[in-house]
Amino acid sequence: MINEDVSFKFDRGILVILGPNGAGKTTLLRQIYGDLKCDKGEILIDGFKPNERRAKKLLGIMPQNAEPIFNLTVYDHIKLFAKMRGIKGNDTKIREMIKLFDLDPKKRVNNLSGGQKRKVMLTSVLALEPKYFILDEPTVGLDLESRNIIHEILIKLSKEGKGIILTTHYLEEAEKLADSVILFNRRILFDGSKEELIRKVFNEDIYVVKVGDKKLFIKKEEISKYIYLNDIEIRRPTLEELYYEFFGKSN
Repeated sequence: MINEDVSFKFDRGILVILGPNGAGKTTLLRQIYGDLKCDKGEILIDGFKPNERRAKKLLGIMPQNAEPIFNLTVYDHIKLFAKMRGIKGNDTKIREMIKLFDLDPKKRVNNLSGGQKRKVMLTSVLALEPKYFILDEPTVGLDLESRNIIHEILIKLSKEGKGIILTTHYLEEAEKLADSVILFNRRILFDGSKEELIRKVFNEDIYVVKVGDKKLFIKKEEISKYIYLNDIEIRRPTLEELYYEFFGKSN
């Protein structure tokens, strides 16, 4: 199966691509960074094609199946990535990231667990100091503490003006990180903010009212009908609720 009629623009902030298994999200990312060629159309990264050297220098890529290369120590692996990009004098920053992820700088990467290897790969990509990050499920298999550390790093990078495109199956992670969302299933079904997705799913501004175990989607002007009830929660729909409403209606 192939992706079709895909068109979007992205500059900065965090863009999260969501979709069911087999939707083509990984294929889309591989097309963006030039690992797969598109049959039609073109992809430009600041005006350059993905396989051009000038485009590659702008990117920090972490594929879904990323594995450390060679059997280097943790420190040497991260340092090698920075050196390949021509980045020098960042020893202090590298050691800070190693400490942050509770990694042993002298340990050989082949002797690490799957989760530790994942952290080494992400730290190696961070050491590249790119303008754009393309991350395919960067937190899969990691413990909650490590995931939260990564979330904080990505939010900080976003505030510094970096552009981050990522996929995830953790909808609460998408809720926390996303400045914008693409819902994808071999093509773009939605591209916009969470607020725009609310209007897309419900055709109007909607709130969630939860009374005991019962949950209702209501219009803003209907909230007054429920405020006198006990044990009530009124809030905006979560991204998870919107996701399942959207794909439920799509099916």
